[in-house]
Amino acid sequence: MAGSKHINLICVIATVLAVLVTVLFMNGEALGIEVIVDADAESYTGSEVFTENDLDGAWDDSSATQITLNGTDAQVSGSGAYVLNGSVYISNAGRYVVSGTLTNGQIVVDAYQSSKVWVELAGADITCEEDAAFRVNQADKVFLTLKEGTVNSLTSGETYSDTALSDNAGGTIFSHDDLTINGSGTLTVTANYKHGIDANDSLVITGGNITVTAVDDGLHANDSVRLTNTELTIDAGDDAIHCDTEIIVESGEIQIPSCHEGLEAPQITVTGGNITIYSEDDGFNANGVGGSGFGFITGNEADGTVESIDSRISISGGNITIISENARDSDGLDSNGDIYISGGRVLVSLSNSGTNSAIDYASESGGVCVITGGTVIACGSYSMAEHFDSSSTQASALYNFSAGAEAGTTFALEDADGKVLLSWEVPCSFSSVNVSSPDMQVGENYTVVIGDQTEEITLTEVSASYGDVQSTGFGGGFNQGGGMQMRGPGGRGGFGNTGSTDSSADSTDTSRGTMPTPPELPEGMEGMTPPELPEGMEGMTPPELPEGMEEGERPELPALPGEASQMTADTTAATETASSGTALSSFGADTWMELGTSAVILILGIGIAMLYQRRR
Repeated sequence: MAGSKHINLICVIATVLAVLVTVLFMNGEALGIEVIVDADAESYTGSEVFTENDLDGAWDDSSATQITLNGTDAQVSGSGAYVLNGSVYISNAGRYVVSGTLTNGQIVVDAYQSSKVWVELAGADITCEEDAAFRVNQADKVFLTLKEGTVNSLTSGETYSDTALSDNAGGTIFSHDDLTINGSGTLTVTANYKHGIDANDSLVITGGNITVTAVDDGLHANDSVRLTNTELTIDAGDDAIHCDTEIIVESGEIQIPSCHEGLEAPQITVTGGNITIYSEDDGFNANGVGGSGFGFITGNEADGTVESIDSRISISGGNITIISENARDSDGLDSNGDIYISGGRVLVSLSNSGTNSAIDYASESGGVCVITGGTVIACGSYSMAEHFDSSSTQASALYNFSAGAEAGTTFALEDADGKVLLSWEVPCSFSSVNVSSPDMQVGENYTVVIGDQTEEITLTEVSASYGDVQSTGFGGGFNQGGGMQMRGPGGRGGFGNTGSTDSSADSTDTSRGTMPTPPELPEGMEGMTPPELPEGMEGMTPPELPEGMEEGERPELPALPGEASQMTADTTAATETASSGTALSSFGADTWMELGTSAVILILGIGIAMLYQRRR
């Protein structure tokens, strides 16, 4: 009976504690409580490019489950894995070491959705004729580690089974979830059916000496491809590295002896590393749609959602070399949006044929190619050559010449004192050079050296164009003509036809700002309706709904981007001032709604308790 006398109090205390716990979980950070997160969880939305576990390729395997492959069978010593029909299945979270040879079977990770699984290849040679040699059916994240000092091999057959095809398996390594490859050992991946490594989610590689040979893509992922501290060699029938979202290269050695395209994704970011690409088509291809925020629409097959991705190439470090001997209609750096170069060294060599462009961006739809640092020598055909945008802070020069130069010709740029600032023996023939260096300054004189031919130029602006012939592509510079000086007697010979472009020609030939009709559309946008809609919104029903907001509030809604930023800052400042240091004032509407719901539950609980006590 004593317990029943205090049931009301017990219910009140329990409910109040439940409400407090709810508040703490929902607003822990606002109340100063440190939140512990799992950076390797699929649901994690932090900004880390590489986690601690991604970078840990030398974890302790002494207590791991040992899996020994024996031709057509395998033995398991430890828990969490079993053998079935010549394949090994890993069913639980944990750490596993695989060694030996499997002539026609798989390593299959099929664990819980929340499982983290570490698999170390310690001298493993696995071939699977009709499916992926290493497959991840389900896990939260899998770490495939290449043990130091070991040589490993994964091979798939030419034809996949109906079961594998129905699961959209596309790689010798195939994963439905996030996959990390790390360690310092050696791995050879041979894909006779499709891709070398295929990940539905993110693919991270942070170590190892990896060679991939694939009839389709070398690396293929949906969410992201992130590379650092590895050595990759890729021979691919299609893209060497392909992602539906973004590719990030932080460091390492990436050698691509053959491919159709080198790196392809809506967004490509390189902050370091050495990348050499021999391609049949584009070297880098940011394959979004349009510039200035038009974006690339990509779909997620798993949940049916879509998102808009801006198309962009960003280079802030590293050494990038792109060579395409048969590049008739291909480009070196190709972005359907913008290109930003702030560091590193970029060398591009395309053959002097067709309509290729060493640097190509969406200038016709508002895209920009901006250089603020780094070194660039980009050689190809003059027909579609584009210069850097005038908003660049580092000087550059686009030099087009009709005579052209043979493969193996040396290009150099000398300053007024004869000091060589840049030099490269260009692998392919070329008739255009786009060059930029931190040593180049507006107003200074320079000498362009191509083989035994020379030309003196004066940089008259941050993004200047020279030569005896102009580009015809959108955004390509219009050559100044008439302003170039040859060396005097005793110097090396000048280029032919240097006077063919007369400075007195019409504005189409001499003005950098004047372009053919298509490029003029983004400048004025005179005939376009969309910019007029936000002003009146005359024919649209939604703006008529908030009638009460016409007094002083409605004019603030269609704010410009700069004003929106200021409005956000002002609103944030006002909120912080109003809070007066009280954490509860930072609770959002959802929090107060849930607190209200908890209060209702509290009242109901007390009522039920009182009714129960009366009946007793």
